[in-house]
Amino acid sequence: MQEWYRQAMRGRVDELRALRPRLSEGNHRAEDEARQIGMSLRGSGATFGFPLISSVAGLLETSRDEDVLRRVEGLIAQLARFARGSDDAGFESEWLAVAAGLPATSAPAVESEVEGWELVSRAAGCDVSELASRVARYFGIDIVGQGHSAGARRLVPEALASSARVIPLREDSITITVATANPTALTTEVELERLTGRRPVFEVAPPELIDALFDEVIGSASRATEPGDAAVPTAVAPGDQPVLVVDDEPSSRVLVRALLERRGHPVVEAPDGMQALERLHEAGPFSLVLADLNMPRMDGLELIWEIRDSPPLSRLPVIVVTGEKDEVLETQLMEEGADDYIRKPIDPQLFVARIESTLRRLGAAHSG
Repeated sequence: MQEWYRQAMRGRVDELRALRPRLSEGNHRAEDEARQIGMSLRGSGATFGFPLISSVAGLLETSRDEDVLRRVEGLIAQLARFARGSDDAGFESEWLAVAAGLPATSAPAVESEVEGWELVSRAAGCDVSELASRVARYFGIDIVGQGHSAGARRLVPEALASSARVIPLREDSITITVATANPTALTTEVELERLTGRRPVFEVAPPELIDALFDEVIGSASRATEPGDAAVPTAVAPGDQPVLVVDDEPSSRVLVRALLERRGHPVVEAPDGMQALERLHEAGPFSLVLADLNMPRMDGLELIWEIRDSPPLSRLPVIVVTGEKDEVLETQLMEEGADDYIRKPIDPQLFVARIESTLRRLGAAHSG
C-alpha cells in the first residue's frame, strides 16, 4: 500500500508542476484547482495513514490567493521527497531554480540551503541578494527588512529557530513574521502556527543573512539570559561614530548591519548615493562609508567623487562593495579615491577583517 501511495504522489507532483505557469500569473482558476488538489491530498493522507501529507496539504486547501503558489511549491518539495522514500534533511532546490528563472530540471541535488543558494545563484548569473529579490517577486513576499521585537523572539523556541533556520522578526495578535531562506517549508509553517497561535508570514533572506541574524537575534538573547558570562571581545573597540552603509538592496544592508553591529560598530543606512550625501551632511560624523557600486540615482563611484570634492568629508574612508570582477574597474575605484573594495558575495569573516583593517590603518594615519 505504501509503495502504491508513493507512486500516486509522483502523479500529484506532476499535476502541481503543471499549475506553475498559471499560478505565477495569478490565475484564479488555477488557484482553485490547486486548492482542490490540496483537499484531495489532505483526505487521502488521513485515510492511508500519512498525517504529515495531510497536514501540509491542508495548508494548501485553505490558502489565500497570495499564498497558493508558495504552498504549491512547498507541497511539490514535500511530495517529491516522500515519493522517493527519502526522509533525509536535504534541501529541495527546484522551487529556487524556478524562482531564479531557470528550468525546474536544472535544480541541483544538494544537502543544505547554503549549497542550494550558491549553486542556483551561480547558474542564474546573479549574487544571492539578487536571488532573494527574485524569490520575493516570485512568491509576492517581502525581503527581510530592519527590526525585530522581543515579543516575536519569545514566541519561537530557540530549538525550532535553530532546526528550521527561521528568525522571529515581528508579531501582532494575528501574525508572526519570520525570516527564512526557505519560505516553502510547509512543515515549519505548521509548527510555527501550532506553537505561536499566529499565522506565519515569511520574509526571504539568503542563508548567510539568516546565520548573521540568528547570532544577532537568538544568540545575543541566549547570552543575555546566562548570568556571569563575560562579554564577547571584539578586535576593535566600538566607537561612537557609525559606519554609513549605502546599498539599494535591503537584504544586503541588513546583512552588513548584522555583521558590523555584532562587532560593536553602530550603523546608519542609506538606499542610494543621494540619500547617503544627505546623511553625511546632516547626521555625521561617520567613521567610514561602505557603498555598493551599482545603485540608482547615484552609484558608488559618483558618491566617491562627491565625498572627495567636499572639504568637510574629503578624508572620510570609503570602501566600495562590488559584484564586478573587472580588474580595470577596481583599479579605477582606487584611483578615484576608494580606500578599498570588497567583492560580492560577501564572506563574513573576510568582510569584517577588511573593514576593521581599514579603520585601524586610517585611524593611525590620521592620528599621526
